[in-house]
Amino acid sequence: MNSYINFKREEIERPIYRFMSFARLIELFRTRNLGLVRTSKWDDPFENLIVSARYKHGNGGWDSVLRRVLHGSCWTRKSVSDALWRIYSPDKLSVRIASTPALLGSALDQALKKRPNSKWFVGRVKYLPQSIIIKNATKLAKQIVDDKSDKSAAQSVLFKRRSFSHEDEVRVLVIDRHNQSKGGIIRLNVDPHEIIKSIMIDSRTPVDIADMYKNHLKQQLGFKGRISMSTLYDLPDKLIVELEK
Repeated sequence: MNSYINFKREEIERPIYRFMSFARLIELFRTRNLGLVRTSKWDDPFENLIVSARYKHGNGGWDSVLRRVLHGSCWTRKSVSDALWRIYSPDKLSVRIASTPALLGSALDQALKKRPNSKWFVGRVKYLPQSIIIKNATKLAKQIVDDKSDKSAAQSVLFKRRSFSHEDEVRVLVIDRHNQSKGGIIRLNVDPHEIIKSIMIDSRTPVDIADMYKNHLKQQLGFKGRISMSTLYDLPDKLIVELEK
């Protein structure tokens, strides 16, 4: 459990989700590469508070090495979210894949077999008041210096301000100690058939396109998991009200 952060043991078997374009999903199946982005590229400045730290010792100083080595991808525990569909499916044509922390952890473990100095983690994000984040940042930054397990480094990007709590986010993280990152992205070889349990299509996707998605996934790619349509934006049955005569 050391590589799973902020989870209870039973939670690592529960579903987590990622929203993406259909083209990105097909790329994952065809290349069998899971891409993780350097966290220093993330937008929220508070997510990079420790990554951007400057360390001082006597008259000398150095910048945190995390800026170069820490990579991640963002998932969520929310199975239904209007906000996430609208953010990640602006063209109403995207999909939501489901996995579990345990499945992703197993895939990362296998992908890093030949990179023993690199570490992987899957962690739940904690949502805290801004003042607490700032208070904890210095303590955590100091811990990173002496932590050979790199767990403190992973924890440095597992908190966000409470205004983002609707995301209920889970982060898949890799600390790349083997300089495998290219252009700020590290690509890890995985079997998408092993990590993806099910695929859901945006309910606003036209039926003919949704049928094409399903056929391609089942017939061309051999996906055996469940494929369904979201019902979030479906209209209910027409309301009929009978009035007394």
